[in-house]
Amino acid sequence: MIFSTIKGRAVRSLQLALHLFSRVSGLRINLSKTAFVPFNLQQSSISTIERIFSCGSTSLPLQYLGLPLTINKPDRLAYQRFIDKLDSKLAGWKSGLISRAGRVVFASSVLSTIPIYFMSVFALPAWVVRAIDKIRRDFIWGRGTSQRSGLHLINWNKVCLPKTCGGLGISDLKIQNTALLLRWLWRLYDSPISQWSVLANRLYSKRNGSIPPLAWNLEGSFFWKDLLKLRYFFQISTRTILGNGKATLLWYDNWATNKPIYFLPKTRKPLKPHLTVAAAQHNWHALFPSPLSELLTAHKSLLDETVLGIAQDRLVWKWTSHGHFSVASTYKALITAGKAFFPCCSLWNYKVPPTIRLFLFFLVLDRLSTQEQLHRRNITVPPGCPLCASPILETASHLFFDCPFSARVYLLLGLSCSLPPVIPSGSVRDSVQMSFDKLKGNQFLTTVLATSLHTLWLERNNRIFRGVHRSEEVIADWILTEGRIFHKHCT
Repeated sequence: MIFSTIKGRAVRSLQLALHLFSRVSGLRINLSKTAFVPFNLQQSSISTIERIFSCGSTSLPLQYLGLPLTINKPDRLAYQRFIDKLDSKLAGWKSGLISRAGRVVFASSVLSTIPIYFMSVFALPAWVVRAIDKIRRDFIWGRGTSQRSGLHLINWNKVCLPKTCGGLGISDLKIQNTALLLRWLWRLYDSPISQWSVLANRLYSKRNGSIPPLAWNLEGSFFWKDLLKLRYFFQISTRTILGNGKATLLWYDNWATNKPIYFLPKTRKPLKPHLTVAAAQHNWHALFPSPLSELLTAHKSLLDETVLGIAQDRLVWKWTSHGHFSVASTYKALITAGKAFFPCCSLWNYKVPPTIRLFLFFLVLDRLSTQEQLHRRNITVPPGCPLCASPILETASHLFFDCPFSARVYLLLGLSCSLPPVIPSGSVRDSVQMSFDKLKGNQFLTTVLATSLHTLWLERNNRIFRGVHRSEEVIADWILTEGRIFHKHCT
């Protein structure tokens, strides 16, 4: 893409440059795929340029490198074209023929990464995020045009949480979109001589390298307006290390406490919003409203003690140890804010196949499709434990911890490999966590216990759907054989 004016000999010079490029490189320009986009030109000028370059003209919007090139916000058709492209990636895949663990990996590594290129430039509307989430959600839970609706075992918001917070680690598109767009604001400071920074400062900023403060109006292009919606998080995520104070706004930059002075309670709108720390160094007392709040009083004392140096001010990113912006650190800060730590996240490190890890995750959350869970979804099935034939309503707690059949399997494993007794302890999560805690980090026994829980679930399903029954001895031998293989080859 080449930008040019038509003043003077600009058009002829561009034609000569393209001709010389072809002679030197041996590459010829395909004029059938070439077009120019005129801005504010008369028809006579357009016709002249078409004749000189032997190519046609077009107008915005158009597609460039896979993105809509437009001076206005992309319309619904542009977004729908992007959604259809994402949906087409599933044309050759049948989610019903892939294990659920495989579907989670595919959704995380393919369906969640395709939108990154688009989201690094455009703020996705809510309806687009919902449409993409539906594609990912339906694929994970096994729902397609020719398939029955799969059960959604856990809420989608929980699916998008990190594994350390009790989720599956599928990216949250809205948060990821925010993290990607924040890079543009960071580049205003980190790369002030880049073409983007020079253009943005020329159009929107009152001083080089500044972000319009909260008091400024949202003026400019749709892209700039979308960026300014993120400026609050940007300002609380950055901290200025003072040098000479010439590039730091007194009121709006975060240089003295955990937040800018303007965010403190009872702070009025500054009379001089663009005042720098250096310009105000010897005039602190005239800057604050009277009477001062307690926070402002404490802050004023800090200002009186501020000593400026000769080095340039430096902006650092709070969420990284090195102080430089990264999308990963920003996403982590946003997605984990206010979230509790998941106590059983170590299950993702067990030396078993991903299918068993995912099974343990659903077991810990008590989201397996037992009779109890099916009844909660208004799916009526006759009660009874498939393993011990007890007439009670099947629950995860009974199936894995109270069932006599399961207890005999654990007993045989204890005699064969010294597996400690597996006994119930309150909720399903507590029972699972205590059973693994008793192994004291023994990797082989951890693998055996994880394999035994999964094998009992498979035995339960085989009895219900296939009518196949195996004895406790056969199951215990199978678990030991599989456990040794998993312990040796799984990472």
